[in-house]
Amino acid sequence: MARTEEERVRAYHQMNYTWPPQSYIPDNPGWRKLFEHRLRQVSEIEDRSDRFEGYAQTLMAGVLQQNFTEHGFGLARAPEPLMEDLRRAIREGVAKGPRLETQINAITEPRPWFIDRPDLTRRVLDELQEYPEQWAGFELTPVTAYGFRLYRNTSRLHVHVDKAETHVISFILHIDSSDDADPWPILIEDLHGSTYDYTLSRFGNFSTTMPY
Repeated sequence: MARTEEERVRAYHQMNYTWPPQSYIPDNPGWRKLFEHRLRQVSEIEDRSDRFEGYAQTLMAGVLQQNFTEHGFGLARAPEPLMEDLRRAIREGVAKGPRLETQINAITEPRPWFIDRPDLTRRVLDELQEYPEQWAGFELTPVTAYGFRLYRNTSRLHVHVDKAETHVISFILHIDSSDDADPWPILIEDLHGSTYDYTLSRFGNFSTTMPY
């Protein structure tokens, strides 16, 4: 039987937990400042369920999750023969008529298009296996390859934290953009609380995600 809120509060104090968190991972000034600000933002969410989800994701990213590298992300260029095949397949899929992707809270309307090519996502997972392994410094077990997502005009992907159950280590492969597309900004926060703006033009809006 589930605990009542009063029982959870008593257990919280019995285990000597404190709020807000006293330490972060990594415990440096920039990361601490970023997540203290994020916890204040979460506290202002009116819906109770959404606020709980916000706390859970924020604490997972800022307090509980292990770090593997100095900055938490890296950039690399995929082999051009693979990219050529992916660009060709995506443009062929657009010409044939892609389906709409299922609803995802972090992405605004209009919903992205989606092209199902399990043969190619499997190939990406196989051929790029060494990239996340070199970045993390140890062998990884491939889990899934999700793609291909095609962001449309005015679509936005909100700043978010991937769920640790499926995205402990992952990468986004930016494949192509339509001929009339404007550069597409992507913002990434590192483990020191700094934000980086990588504006994508030639390697823009069509992407696939690979969790490990």
